[in-house]
Amino acid sequence: MLTRLTSSIKRTRELNELTRDMRAQGNFISPVPSPHLMAKLDFTSSPVVDSHCHAFLPEKETRPFETYLTLSDLPQRHEDVASTMLHHMVIRELSRILCVKDEEKIIAERQRRMKSNPVDYIELLFDDAGIETLLVDSGYPFKETVGYGIDLNDFAEMVGRDVREIFRLEAALYGLLKGLVPHDQAIEDFRAQIREAVSDGCVSLKTIIAYRTGLAVKPWDESFVKSSWGKMTAMVREGNRPAAILSERNERNKSVYDSFLIAGVEEANRLNVPVQIHTGMGDSPSMDLRIANPAHLYDLLQDPRAREARLVLTHGGYPYLEEAAFLANAYPNVYIDLSETIPIVSVGLRNRLLTLLEMAPTTKIMYGSDGFNVPELHWFSAILTKKALAAALDELMNHEGLAEEEAVNIGENFLTGNAERLYRL
Repeated sequence: MLTRLTSSIKRTRELNELTRDMRAQGNFISPVPSPHLMAKLDFTSSPVVDSHCHAFLPEKETRPFETYLTLSDLPQRHEDVASTMLHHMVIRELSRILCVKDEEKIIAERQRRMKSNPVDYIELLFDDAGIETLLVDSGYPFKETVGYGIDLNDFAEMVGRDVREIFRLEAALYGLLKGLVPHDQAIEDFRAQIREAVSDGCVSLKTIIAYRTGLAVKPWDESFVKSSWGKMTAMVREGNRPAAILSERNERNKSVYDSFLIAGVEEANRLNVPVQIHTGMGDSPSMDLRIANPAHLYDLLQDPRAREARLVLTHGGYPYLEEAAFLANAYPNVYIDLSETIPIVSVGLRNRLLTLLEMAPTTKIMYGSDGFNVPELHWFSAILTKKALAAALDELMNHEGLAEEEAVNIGENFLTGNAERLYRL
């Protein structure tokens, strides 16, 4: 990897020298240079480990393409979604790779390729982005909530990449509630499912407790938790849907979610696998940002049962990047991935990377896309990141004296190395 990047830097320097010669001879006209146009680093050919994303099925695409470029589950006007910088940037990159101009023709060509030969189209995208490994959260799509699931072996065959599972804790909790399993047995079965998943090759656990009852996780009196679980199973017996019960935000549910998460963290520590914790923004309107700030994890981080477990703040906690960076700096067992922040912040990614680097150790931050539903999110996220990462590190070299060798090392670790070590890939 270092050799490829060094060669790329050498080519960039040769082009810069040629440009200077042409300018000296009066044969070159350029605008006033900016840091973005004077990049020294080039990660274009660098491989990528996507440390957090989701599987997708081409046949399940049912909406206009642009609607997949937003986190909102609410109806959006076409002109609003199409006016976002993310949309403009994706269309521009699709034009490049599909060799088609005009937005309507670009989308039409994209649809044609995706429908006629999705395997070839996905290969084109993922090769262009250098995607080698995908860590896939198997909790979405989830058959019980969206009507279908995806076998990860089939998904790996379709995308032609190394695919590893991230085990969603809430999916296990759903099954236990639906099965009316008594509390004590439910806890044991919950732990057993985690052990089985890791034995089968799962590389991390994942929780979306931020969506449910928030990140202020704390210990609860066991008798209260048992009573809460009993009330929930009674509601299922009365004909209430488990998904509806689990989506309620109340003290009863919070006690259950908190206690099962702590049990999951304990098990992860024993098995030496990380736990990814959704922090910050998410699908609207189900995500309440007020309870998703990673700073709310204080009580969990003080809990002796969680002190040694490796906890990954997914999505960088956006818009609470500073809080996430502080936690990664202050706690040796806290890590960050920037999935969802990448690609949603679009033109702001360079600045967000610099914000993160104000405090976060460079050895504890990782690339991720949170790509879902369409392969373009996985692909474009990597393309965007490589450009923004080069620009951010160039600025640190130009203005903060960061050595080029160290900048290269930081970039490669962000794209692959840190995830390879953390998840033992």
